[in-house]
Formats: sequence, structure tokens, C-alpha cells
Amino acid sequence: MTASAPTVQRAATEAAPGPLSHVRTLPSLTGLRWATAMLIFGHHIMAVEYFGGNAGVVWGVLFEAGKTGVTLFFILSGFVLAWGYKPQQSARSFWWHRFARVYPLHLVGVGLALVAAATLVPEIRADGAAPVVANVLLVNGWVPDWWQAGNPASWSLVCEAFFYLSFPFLIRPLVRASNRTLVVVVVASLVLVALMPQIAAVSPVPLSAASTPLLRMPEFVIGVSLALLMKNSDWRPVRLALAVPLALAGYALSEAPTLPGTDVHPGLAATVGFFALLVASLADADARSNSTFLARPLWQELGRVSFAFYLVHLLVIASVSSAWPDGHPQLPWRRAVLLALAAFGIALAIAWVLHKAVEVPAQRWLLRRDRARATARSTATLATTDARR
Repeated sequence: MTASAPTVQRAATEAAPGPLSHVRTLPSLTGLRWATAMLIFGHHIMAVEYFGGNAGVVWGVLFEAGKTGVTLFFILSGFVLAWGYKPQQSARSFWWHRFARVYPLHLVGVGLALVAAATLVPEIRADGAAPVVANVLLVNGWVPDWWQAGNPASWSLVCEAFFYLSFPFLIRPLVRASNRTLVVVVVASLVLVALMPQIAAVSPVPLSAASTPLLRMPEFVIGVSLALLMKNSDWRPVRLALAVPLALAGYALSEAPTLPGTDVHPGLAATVGFFALLVASLADADARSNSTFLARPLWQELGRVSFAFYLVHLLVIASVSSAWPDGHPQLPWRRAVLLALAAFGIALAIAWVLHKAVEVPAQRWLLRRDRARATARSTATLATTDARR
């Protein structure tokens, strides 16, 4: 039996990929946040040298590139914000929502860092009050020497704060841009990623390719552009079966050498490009109801806790290792694994408490205030309009 022509045409239309603007939630990206936090945790276990001997060498091979987890966070941030963009939302409302999401937990993280610096981890003490104040205000990353002042992990929040400030001005032209223009923006941003170490090296003012917010901006822009390209066109990223090995290759390529005689780093561009493909492929799977294991309830809960975990994990790793005279245990692998599991458990427990007791309640309270102000302004506007009639 053969289907009628209209039936075949309707089936083809339903199967064809189309705009995904109606899709609101992308649970696999929430789960990916936890996987990303684990990369960074592994990198800091390496940096503090929990493992000694051959085990330390192996751990270094596995997690030297773990710092690229922050790259993945920046791409994710741009992608998720662009995916959930609401044209009717004012810049002020957007900034307040970001403030409510990030700032209360950031302040607690700085407070915990100051306690750690005064007790178990004196090596993270800042040189004076100015760098700490700059960290509280999320501007310390603009001074390379201050990039890890206050809470050492919060340097990435300085970059995110700059991205959030820029987003309302960045998203409007990109939303109106053609698909071709968005592709050009992605390619140009990848070129800039490769050039950033060179730009920092020749800059007349002190810049860091790792921590200066302006130099990390292309990663965020790529996330924004790919989200818009997916939502508003028929473009689909590669399948996960290809995106995952490409992301692993990008992870390894982040440690590739620069071009001879320069600070140009094409390996970083490959890392950012392949990570961005992974984010887009996971989003595509969610949008088309092809759930991944990252969308499972446990990964969702861990993903929600990941921000708090990120802010405290390095403080915990350094505090646990402070029992050794130089703060670098360098233990045989069995003892190092136990120590790392202890640090992980403590950090996760603190993160869970902070998520439940600080992050969620503070965000709800701040957003209620925003809604109350919006309602009051709306009521006042209606009253003014009625009075003029």
C-alpha cells in the first residue's frame, strides 16, 4: 500500500527540522554543568598535588586541560541566555535577574574565602583591601595581578558579570542578523580565540588571555550565535555520536603548542569550536525529545548545585590539603583517592546547603521584589492613563 501525496508531504514536513523557538527547557545542558564542574575539580586536585609519583603524572595528563571547563561554562552561558531571550524583557529586568542568580552566593563565597585565608589557607590572602573589594564588586579580573583575589574561583564570575552587562546590547543586533551573518560571527570569534594570547602579549596595557573579561568574550558570543542559529533556522549541529569525540579531541588540543615564534594558539580555537558543537548537539537532542543521560533527575539536581560547588570546591581542596606542611600532599594513589573523595564529599555537602539555604531563597526574594516593583509601575501607569481620559 502507498500513502497519498498529501499524507507523504505532511509526514515529511513533520519530520523535517524546523525552528525551535517554542522549546524552553534544555535539561541536558543543566547536567552538562555538573560534568563541567567535575573537570575543574579534577584540575584543582592536580594543581594542589593530591597525587604523587606516577599517579600524579597520570592525573596531570588527564586533568591538565580541566581548566577548559571554564571555557565550556562561558559557551553554555551565552547559549542558554540566547535560547531563553525574551525581546519584551527590559535590560534592567535582565540585569536584576542575573544579579539575583549570582550575587548572593558570590558574597557568601567571598566570606568563606576570607575565613579560609585567615585560618587554613593563608596563601590566598590578598595584598591589601583593594583587591578584595574589587572581587566583591566583580571587577578584579580587569587587573591581571588581582585575578584570584578574594575567592580564587570567582574570577570567572568577573567575566560573566561583563557578559551579562553586554548581553542586552549584544543580543539585539544578533537576533536581527541573517544566518550567514551569524556564521561569520562564529568564525570570526574562533579566529579571535586563537589570537587572544598574542593580543594579550602585545597589548600596551596589562591583559591576561586567561582572565581578562574582554578577551574571554568570544567564547560567550559563540554560544549566543549558535543558539540563535538553531532557534531561527533549519541548521542542525552534528549528532552526539560525533560531537562527543570531537569535544574530547578539543579537550586534548587545548594543550597543543602555539604557532612557532608567536603566541597564536589554534588549539584553543579547536577547543572552543568543538565544545560549542557539543553544547549545540545536546540542546538539539533535548529540543527534539531525544533525551540524554545528562537529563536524568540525579544529573539535574547536581547541575543545579554546580554553581555553589564551583564557588567552594577550591577552598575545600586547599583546606583539606593544609594538613600537610607545604599544602601539597603528593600521596600514593590509594591514599590520594581517599583524600580527593573526602574533599569532594565536603565540597558537595557545603554546596548543597548553600544552594538550599542561600542561593534559592535569596534568588526568590530578590525576584519577588522585582515583580512587586514592576506591578507597582504598571499600576501607576494605568492610573495616569485613566486620569488623562
